[in-house]
Amino acid sequence: MELKYFEQGNFIYECKTSPEQAGKPINQGSLKKWIGDVKKLFKRKQPTGFRYIFPVNRLDEDNKKLLEQLKQEFSSIDIQYYDCDSVDKLIMALDTVNSLPELVEYIKQARG
Repeated sequence: MELKYFEQGNFIYECKTSPEQAGKPINQGSLKKWIGDVKKLFKRKQPTGFRYIFPVNRLDEDNKKLLEQLKQEFSSIDIQYYDCDSVDKLIMALDTVNSLPELVEYIKQARG
């Protein structure tokens, strides 16, 4: 699926998937490129919060280290990330409060 941003207030949600790698970790090279894009987005939009969502992929320890570095570099932004093992909790939370229904639907489609 294509890159997708969702915004609610001053929060940005971004979905990233590698369907050909479903259930496997995100490629570290791809993640580094995506993080570079996110840094540019932060400078342009200056959000309060950012949620990185990987609906069908896992995050291995190396991926998590890269994301933790991003969190440290932009400590003024509430940055969280969800992989396929934790995204169900996010879907339930957003569904319960009727928040970002487009994001919930996108994630459901990405997961098949």
